[in-house]
Amino acid sequence: MTDVTVPEVLGPTAEFPFEWGDPSDAGKTWEWDDMHMPTCVAPLAGDYALMIVQGDRYSQRRLDLPFEFRGQVFNGYVYYVSRHDVPADELEASRARASAAFREQIPLAADYWRKALVELQEMFGWIARLPVESLPLDELADAWDAAWERALRAWEIHFYIIIGPYESLDVLADLYESVMPDAPSGEALRLTQGTIHELTAVDDGLTRLAVLASNDALAAALSGGRGLENLADVQGGPAFVEELSAFLDRHGHLGQNWDDLALPSWAEEPSRLLSELSKRIEHPPEPARVRAERLRAEAEALADAFRARVADDPAKLAEFERALADAREIGHLTETHNYWIDRLCQARLRALAFRVGARLAQAGVFAQPDDVLYLHRDEITALLRRPEDRQGLVASRRADRARWSLVRPPSVLGAPKRNEEPNRFGGDTTKSKDDRVIRGTGASGGVVRGPARVVLGPDDFAKVGPGDVIIAPSSNPSWVPLFTIAAGLVTNTGGVLSHAAVVAREFALPAVVGTGDATRRITDGQIVELDGTTGVVRLA
Repeated sequence: MTDVTVPEVLGPTAEFPFEWGDPSDAGKTWEWDDMHMPTCVAPLAGDYALMIVQGDRYSQRRLDLPFEFRGQVFNGYVYYVSRHDVPADELEASRARASAAFREQIPLAADYWRKALVELQEMFGWIARLPVESLPLDELADAWDAAWERALRAWEIHFYIIIGPYESLDVLADLYESVMPDAPSGEALRLTQGTIHELTAVDDGLTRLAVLASNDALAAALSGGRGLENLADVQGGPAFVEELSAFLDRHGHLGQNWDDLALPSWAEEPSRLLSELSKRIEHPPEPARVRAERLRAEAEALADAFRARVADDPAKLAEFERALADAREIGHLTETHNYWIDRLCQARLRALAFRVGARLAQAGVFAQPDDVLYLHRDEITALLRRPEDRQGLVASRRADRARWSLVRPPSVLGAPKRNEEPNRFGGDTTKSKDDRVIRGTGASGGVVRGPARVVLGPDDFAKVGPGDVIIAPSSNPSWVPLFTIAAGLVTNTGGVLSHAAVVAREFALPAVVGTGDATRRITDGQIVELDGTTGVVRLA
């Protein structure tokens, strides 16, 4: 995305024309989801984004709450609105009922997740095993629709399972901060750090790969572009390929920057993962399990300090122990779900789409498998049943996406955004009057100084080196290879419970989130200093 910027407007303009899906939509506040989809998306990826919104409605129906999210895609950018069907004089009572319903999910979450994980693995396995290449096209059309229904079910599980974990962390943080009013914004959440075992396993696996790739012969073969299939006669080659295969079988669904079907996973493009190993070889990070043990020890020290503060209040101490036990049991699901649902669903559905795209290319619908991204889900179903040439349409939509990718869209469409109470996931952006200072939320403590690397897409991962400060719209578990070598992280979006913040704390990476516009104000190579406790970023 370049510096071509659309003015902050609330309705259609010559620079950002669009049509409302419903005339009443103009009276609602539509916010650009620059946390999960900060770039212009192709039509199929837009359909995927709107399906995600459908998943949220399940949890609201299940809890019988009058709230829901809706989504629309304008010029390739995804916007969401939160809506309710509650009279103004009943809204406060409805929110109180929602809060009580959320809290009731805390003791249910662990058992629900154990069962849901089995269902998720069965659904994603079904999608991966589809015999796409041999099915008759009309049967493939049915399978295509069935796969999307399974993906929707995954997102229904997603939005239900996250309720209890987020609520448990909010309960713990509210209690901690009521007793420790001067605590930094992210300190309470450090009470649960060192518990996301999936991230530790990813980091462990990367270390094993780096060790195997460190012998001179294998390093030379890999850096020389020698394919993995041609390493049998290279010292250490067979062992490395076996270890890589095992790693990709387990974690290969990671690798995408955000929720865009256009982005490949590590399993699809292992070269993106391999390019990060040389950095780890040259600058070995702290071993994952050592770091996790250290973080847990620090968490227990914080807990002990709180216990000492309320030692004369048995009721408060008992309340703390209950809240801490709940948060440590299920709090990790605020990020674990991203590993098992967000990343895995995206990887499986994208892989299926490209396999279907290959069949449609063979049928003469378009020229190459990735053209499938420029058709809508329902169009693909229809074309599988009755193939027709769509090369002109695909070319037109490719051109449209390329054009809109150069535009920064308005952050809000429709009704002006009201001042709302900030939450720990979305955060609260604070503007600075000093041009050399950017303010956000301190999400992971520590003060670091280093050259900035602006990361706007997967191709930008390669330029991040040891000691660099990552500047990005947001992040997720796919960023683990960078988090173990970088000095710090600054994001445009998020609060102390955002994916970026949670993962940063798990890697003891100083981080400031929710700055609003760091990727626009900071340039590559510029020296920055960030304070992950105060949320201040200073520009040199």
